[in-house]
Amino acid sequence: MLNKKQYAIEFGGSMILYTVAIFFSISFLNSNPNSPWAIWVSLLPVLPALLATVAVIRALRKIDELQQKIQLMSFAWSFAIVGLSTFTYGFLENVGFPHIPYLWIFPFMIVTWGLATPVVARAYN
Repeated sequence: MLNKKQYAIEFGGSMILYTVAIFFSISFLNSNPNSPWAIWVSLLPVLPALLATVAVIRALRKIDELQQKIQLMSFAWSFAIVGLSTFTYGFLENVGFPHIPYLWIFPFMIVTWGLATPVVARAYN
């Protein structure tokens, strides 16, 4: 059984750490672009993102089987949409479309997963 309060603490806490890490990383790198720590500081936001990912996976393990199936199908739709979109856009970049940084692929996947979930869930109502 999913403990929503525990999940909110785990996920919310990791998002707070992520926000702090992003601001610190950007500030540090702008002030010290040639620092020997630049690579490590630029990767700092990955640690709280990893904590958030662990929180999501733990929550998915604790929900019932129908909700797990809904989440799996939503993730599959997200995987397909993001995969085909980025694949297609990669070819468009070859003809002059502007480059989109890889940094945006993971958030794009998360958003499409979130948008797909209510659509997939309608099949079970």
